[in-house]
Amino acid sequence: MDKETKSYLKIALAGSLWGMIGIFVQTLRGFGLSAEFVAFSRVFLGFALLAGWFLIKDPSILKIDLKGLISACVIGVISQGLFNLTYFASIQRVGTFTAVVLLYFSPVFMFLLGTFMYKEKADKRKIISVLICFAGCIFGVSGGDFSALKADLPGISLGLIASLSYSLMPALSKKTASSYNPFTIIIYSFMFGSLMLLPFAKPMNELYMLQDLRLVVLLIAFSIFVAAMPYCLYIPSLHNVQVSKLGVIASVELIVSIAIAAVFLKEPVRLGNLIGVAIILVSIVAMNKPPVKMIKREISQ
Repeated sequence: MDKETKSYLKIALAGSLWGMIGIFVQTLRGFGLSAEFVAFSRVFLGFALLAGWFLIKDPSILKIDLKGLISACVIGVISQGLFNLTYFASIQRVGTFTAVVLLYFSPVFMFLLGTFMYKEKADKRKIISVLICFAGCIFGVSGGDFSALKADLPGISLGLIASLSYSLMPALSKKTASSYNPFTIIIYSFMFGSLMLLPFAKPMNELYMLQDLRLVVLLIAFSIFVAAMPYCLYIPSLHNVQVSKLGVIASVELIVSIAIAAVFLKEPVRLGNLIGVAIILVSIVAMNKPPVKMIKREISQ
């Protein structure tokens, strides 16, 4: 198995782990925690776990220069702090299903960033797959009833901001990951993200709830399975994958999230919403299908 294929698989696995965010968020909210505190706990505990692990295993990972700190700060504030804050708030307002579908406007943003920032070739296949994904997101949120887009404009707007900040992560991280150890960038971006979220989370107001051991265990699992692990799979794989492809490859998150929303969270999912999801899945196939010329070349060989 070549490096590119392994990177695709790692990114897909990261996406499936991120797909569990909704059920964690809704469960933690059920304990009475604010969406802001849930966002903060994910990033802060992810930082604490990884920093503690590498402090014991390999302290050199924690060494970083000023340039690296600045890069980690930008990534942390935008793609950790802002993303978690707006995404979790969107889940709270419009539900897991709609929030995760809104998140998948990100392939459109990633396509634009990959094309203009990294000069990646915008071939017809990429353009078509991104347009299909865009249409699928619109249909997935509205279910064919486009008046639904006006139902909760603040919630939808928060979801779109989350999508943009999410899409900036690979664009901001790709060059940085090639210059620094990716785990170093993950750790410090978590640190800066948690600092950005600190004023919103007001953790001192929530500490009394941590007397419940079930909540403590849930928060630790939350930070491991939807923070530390997926980012450790995702960020080191960036240099082997085109930025414009990332949003569609990681769309496995969409499938997992929607399955959880429908089966476990009992959120209403209409046929029109599922058609939108199916359209997004078509975009995944369109993005990853090799060109006809390449298939003919392989057959001739």
